Amino acid sequence: MEEENLRAKKKAMALLLHNDRTEWQLRDKLTKSGFSEEAVDEAVEYVRSFHYIDDERYAVRFVEIYHETRSIKRLRQDLYKRHVPGEYIETAIENIDNDDSAALNREFERIGQKLADMSYDEKQKVAAKLYRKGFRMEDIMDGLRKYE
Repeated sequence: MEEENLRAKKKAMALLLHNDRTEWQLRDKLTKSGFSEEAVDEAVEYVRSFHYIDDERYAVRFVEIYHETRSIKRLRQDLYKRHVPGEYIETAIENIDNDDSAALNREFERIGQKLADMSYDEKQKVAAKLYRKGFRMEDIMDGLRKYE
C-alpha cells in the first residue's frame, strides 16, 4: 500500500510537471491510471501541500490566457467542464471586468475586409457562428455594423 501511495505521488508530480491541472483533472488522471482511492487522496494532498494544485489560481490563469480569444460564456463553460468551483470562476471573470469585447473584435478582425463583400445571408451565418461561440447577439450586431 505504501508503495502504491509513493507511485501515485510520483505520477501526480509528473502530470503537473508540464501542465497546470485542476484537482478534479488530477484525480481523474490518477484514477484512470489504476490507483486506489486512498492513494489518489494521498497524492492530491501531497501536491496540494506544495501548492502545485490550486483551483482558484487555475481559474484566474485560464481566464487571463484565454479572455482575448474566447467569450465569457465559453470561459465559464470550459472551467465548469474542468470542475472548477463556481465562486472561483466568478472571481476570475470579475478580474477581466466581464468584458469579452476584445475577443469579439479579434473575431471580426479575422474576418476583415470580407465582411463588406458578404451578402445578408453570409452575414447571418457569421452572426450565428459568433453566437454559438458564446457572444451576445447585441454585441455581434454592433460589431457587424462597425466592421461593415
